[in-house]
Amino acid sequence: MTSIYYFCSFLLRARRVKQILTLVVPQTKLDVPLEEVSGISSSFIDTVLFVKLREPQNTFRNLDKLKIYNDTIYILDESLSKLMSFDKEGNFITQYGERGRSGSEYVRVNSFDVDKHYVYLYDDASEKMISFTHGGEFVQKVETPFWGEDFKVLEDGSFLFSLKPGKTNVKLCMTDSLFNIKKVFSYFDEKDQDNYSGYSLFQKVGDSIYYTDDMSDTTHVFTPKGELVHSYLFNFGKYAPPLEARHDAEQLIEDKHVFMYTCPLIYESKLVMFLENRHLRTVLYYDMRERIGGNKDIDKGLSPTDIIIPLCMADGYVVGYLEDYCLDRFEDKTTLPADVVQHLENGYRVVAFYRLN
Repeated sequence: MTSIYYFCSFLLRARRVKQILTLVVPQTKLDVPLEEVSGISSSFIDTVLFVKLREPQNTFRNLDKLKIYNDTIYILDESLSKLMSFDKEGNFITQYGERGRSGSEYVRVNSFDVDKHYVYLYDDASEKMISFTHGGEFVQKVETPFWGEDFKVLEDGSFLFSLKPGKTNVKLCMTDSLFNIKKVFSYFDEKDQDNYSGYSLFQKVGDSIYYTDDMSDTTHVFTPKGELVHSYLFNFGKYAPPLEARHDAEQLIEDKHVFMYTCPLIYESKLVMFLENRHLRTVLYYDMRERIGGNKDIDKGLSPTDIIIPLCMADGYVVGYLEDYCLDRFEDKTTLPADVVQHLENGYRVVAFYRLN
């Protein structure tokens, strides 16, 4: 795979003084095929495992973000600001905090992460980070001097943070454990609308942390210590949004451009990417070593190996989920296990683990 070096310049506007920050890291450019390929998922996925979630009543409205840590499934519903955990059999473990104004409560949770110490919830309404034990006991609440969008905890207790515009023009930074900004990687352009957030912009796979700015075509690679070491530039050809248009997602969709609004999942040479593809929601399957692949529209004609909503990676598996409306999208729902179909028809969710070849 050929790597080239690139120079990314970001403009810092502070106190009317302009300063250029230049980052130099290796970059790999990939020409991404956007043609729908029949049966593409079956050449990338060899096994699908289903975990039926045994949810407490009225648990979720949406499954927006999902992470796996030490065989525990963590699921965040942003609309309800509810984070819950389940074991690998789908049994409910606990809920982390609840809405309110007391010291251990939050107003609105938009992101979370887990490490060996704590479960971290970010309340973007009050701009605070709240920590819990894995068992759900409150630890602390710390105010941040910025408005966070998404984050990743690093191995030394510091954080990578993607920020929202408003309190600062910093877009991507590293903080210490007390959320003091120690390093800035990029800044907001003054035209940026930031109107397509709410998805996972960070993904950790093995010893690599991947970050994708929403409405972008570039994924950056960090070490577990927060060092920026590489990037991937995805070329969407004639459907790629022009640079001057990458500030307004609504306009990009209207103009039928292709762009990423969540971080792609990369495992060894395999890549799975959720795309906004000319008014269609599409999952791209791509082998970066062989430079071959294709995509599958997720709204119709599905088979069991088709990933509907890829949310994270875990031990070589792409992890997504199914709910009742998904059944209508399958070409033949009898190709799914009968107990899975029954669980979905009863109104519950199923977490799906898709093992990559």
